[in-house]
Amino acid sequence: MDNLSSQNIRRDEGCISADVVRNLEATHNIKLPDMYVGFIIEHNGARLKARIFDYSDANIKSNKKNSNSITFLNIEKIENHIENLKYMEEPDWDPKYLFEDGLIPFGDNGGGDMICFDYRKNKKTDNPPVVIWNHDMGFDHRVAFIANNFKEFVDMLHEPEDEEV
Repeated sequence: MDNLSSQNIRRDEGCISADVVRNLEATHNIKLPDMYVGFIIEHNGARLKARIFDYSDANIKSNKKNSNSITFLNIEKIENHIENLKYMEEPDWDPKYLFEDGLIPFGDNGGGDMICFDYRKNKKTDNPPVVIWNHDMGFDHRVAFIANNFKEFVDMLHEPEDEEV
């Protein structure tokens, strides 16, 4: 099953206009991956059946893989997520320790962590790496690499092993 096919959609918030995507891109001076744009226009705020991904967090000294899940964010609300994440910490903390510029959240794991496109090193790319921003990790360990790009991330998704059908 293609992980972004309609057979994998549990529920979504419907279609959106491409203008919403263009506005987000213009606000942050980025280009979102075409595969993501096509998907989110048709399935905004999607919850998938195959929503689990496994990755190794280089910030944690362990050989064990981490498992996490994703629910795609409603794209019209991504800007609000960015602003809220930037200011969720103590107001007098150094901004470099908060949600970093160049991270664009597109999903959450239901526990406060955000799955993001990472434009911190290259805002000109249309194929950014995918990372997870951990809200409760130490300042220097908040961001962990997941995949080289969105397609690789989508290919990692699988259904929970213990979920009833």
